[in-house]
Amino acid sequence: MGGRGSGGKNRKPTVQKKAEGNPGKRKLNAKEPIALPGEPAMPAHLTAAAKKVWPRVCAGLDENGVLYKTDGLAIAALCSSLVLFAQADANLAKFGPILIQLDEETGLGVMKVNPAARVRASALKELRASWQAFGLDPSSRSGIELPEKPKSRSALDAILRSKSANDDVVN
Repeated sequence: MGGRGSGGKNRKPTVQKKAEGNPGKRKLNAKEPIALPGEPAMPAHLTAAAKKVWPRVCAGLDENGVLYKTDGLAIAALCSSLVLFAQADANLAKFGPILIQLDEETGLGVMKVNPAARVRASALKELRASWQAFGLDPSSRSGIELPEKPKSRSALDAILRSKSANDDVVN
């Protein structure tokens, strides 16, 4: 079985199974869709604050090699959760985790948990799920295998290689 929320282990991408030598010896999905690398279009429904966070999140995902054009909604959810977490955190810093409300009947102050504490906890839970999905936390990062990037060549290497290739053609 597997998959998020099923109680079993999360499914691994076919590329990862191949890199590990397919230890379960189960049939691999040869028709698994390949995600195109690159920054997706920013969804229009994002708040102004989430739109400000979008470039930083995309830059971080790109640096880690996990930025794909098909992940726009997942990145939008990550940005929204990040903004919500920051807003709730700011509220807690300003008002504290406990609020005192005046009871109209008795005239006494009643201590209540600041609702921002619950919002912050919920946003953090969503952030952790997003971090795991993108391999941004230490435990999930160890389970992600990226394809090897081709070694970059200097301009001189490119010229020398093209020159030697041309020499082979001429001879």
